[in-house]
This record gives sequence, structure tokens and C-alpha cells, in this order.
Amino acid sequence: MNFVIVGTNFISDTLLAAAKTVSEFSLYGVCSRAEQSGHAFLAKHAIKNAKVFTTIEQVCSDDSVDAVYIAAPNSLHKSYAVACLNAGKHVLGEKPAAANSQELAAIVDAAKQNNRLYMEAMMTTHLPNFAVLQQAIAKIGTPRKYIGQYSQYSSRYDKYKNGERPNTFLPAFANGALVDLGVYPLYILIALWGAPNTVKASGVLLETGVDGAGDVLLNYSDKQAVISYSKISQGDNFTEIQGELGRIRIEAVSLLKQIQFIANDGGAEELSQPFDEHFMRHEVAHFITIANAGQLESPINTHQLSINVMAVLDKARQQLGVIYPADRL
Repeated sequence: MNFVIVGTNFISDTLLAAAKTVSEFSLYGVCSRAEQSGHAFLAKHAIKNAKVFTTIEQVCSDDSVDAVYIAAPNSLHKSYAVACLNAGKHVLGEKPAAANSQELAAIVDAAKQNNRLYMEAMMTTHLPNFAVLQQAIAKIGTPRKYIGQYSQYSSRYDKYKNGERPNTFLPAFANGALVDLGVYPLYILIALWGAPNTVKASGVLLETGVDGAGDVLLNYSDKQAVISYSKISQGDNFTEIQGELGRIRIEAVSLLKQIQFIANDGGAEELSQPFDEHFMRHEVAHFITIANAGQLESPINTHQLSINVMAVLDKARQQLGVIYPADRL
């Protein structure tokens, strides 16, 4: 399947390195606003025969493009995805799917109208250890509490403190710590437990208007969850799912590096499979398989799952006071 990668940041590097291990994947081209950046990206990965596009319109008008992986800034996810879907391309769109629920609805509508596959590129649910996690839930008995943590001091925060304004700390790019890091434990939570009954959020806002850290409390009828995240401090980043018979402890919730069951009596059991350094290959392989089968929606990263996650992000941002330009449209 001929892919174009839109965006040349580190996540595109990671995806391409993984995708090259998938036999059905073919890199047809890369799209970057700066042509030089596109050529540098291809050279870094020792790819000589791929095209370099400088606009999404060029990508859309090329009939040889089958699918597009969108890793552009969050604020561009909706416009790029809709344009590609309208042009008959399948779309694998990086998380978060869009800036808000209205934009996500437009993407899903475009996918349905054009009979093309759209899938949010949340890699975690495609990892082999996610299936391990799903099966392990029964071990804890009745689930009561989920504590999802992702605190990682941003490599760009020092630049911010020195007066620079990196994209990751600007609302114009639909960014912030919740949608960048907090979304990982949130996505897993909703994949396991579904949409919550209520959402309450609090956090630390930076002077640019995005959140640097925060907590989101989600209530269910018989259990509750808290998502704790930060880009301005560092944490151990262990996530726990607690039940009446024990708990499941997860190291690095975005990658599910290690999964352990700990019973109430202290007995522990290692459950996880070995970590795969090309962890993004699983979502790429799944995407290609279902696209080739003519499926218009992933049975794993469903449209409804993305919708439920985005609804929580919208509510939390509203309570935090994080407003994107797209929210005013």
C-alpha cells in the first residue's frame, strides 16, 4: 500500500522505522512544507525513490497515493484528514484525532461519505500487551479504581522558560499536556471501561493558555478513575487498575512495557510479553489489513472510541480554560 507521511517530526521517524518492517507498507512520499526537510527525512531513513510533496493538495491530487499518515500539528489534523478522505485516500491520523469534537465529527463524516478508512493512530491498543491487559482484568475481580499517570518533563520546557514559544505550548497548534500526554492513559481507560458519567478537571495553566500539568477525575457508577499528567515535571509513570481481588500495575502506559498482577495477599505475577522496539508496526499492519479488506472502521480503534475520548478532552479543557482557535468557530 502506497503511503505518504505528512510531517517530519520524531513520531514520523518512529512510525517509518516500524512500518519498514511491515511487508505491505510502501513509502510513496513524504509531505513537508519545506522541501529540504522532506529530502532530509528521506535521507535519514536511506530512502531514495520516494516523492517529496510540499502541500497537502499535491498529495490529494496524486492518484498513486493509497493512504496518508498525518503527523502534522494537531490544529491541522481535521483539514488534512478531510481533504485526503475527499480525495479518496485512507487516513491514519495521529492522536489527538482533531482539535475538538466538532472537527472529529467532520472527519468521520468525510470517511463515511467517501467510503474510506479513517483510524486514529493510537498505537497502544494495537500492542500485543493490550490484549494481555484485557485478559488480565478478570484477575482483579470487581474493578474499583484506575490511576493513570504520564508525567514527562518536556525537552522544550526549558526553551519556554527562556522566553521561546515552542509549538507544544501554544493553543494555536491545539496543544497542551492533556492532549499530548494525558490522552494515553485516558484512551486506555475508555477502551476498557467506556465513557464516564462525569468529568472534573483541574490543572496548571501556562501564560500562553495551555495546560502544563493537571488531573482529570472520571466517575463511573461503581468505580472511578484519575488521569494525572504533566509536561513540566517528571514522574515514575506507573498506572494501576485496582479491583477487589488485587491490582494490575503497568509500566509506561503508552507503550505497555510491563504488566504485572499483584494480588491482595502480595503475590505477584508477570504477565507482559517482551517489549517490541518497533512498537508502531502493529497499528500500521492492522490499518493496512482492514483497508485491504474493504473495512471502513477499525474494530479496535473505533470511531466511537475516538468520539468518547474527544468528548472527555473537550470537557476537561473547558473546565481548565484551555481554548483553541477551533473552539471559537
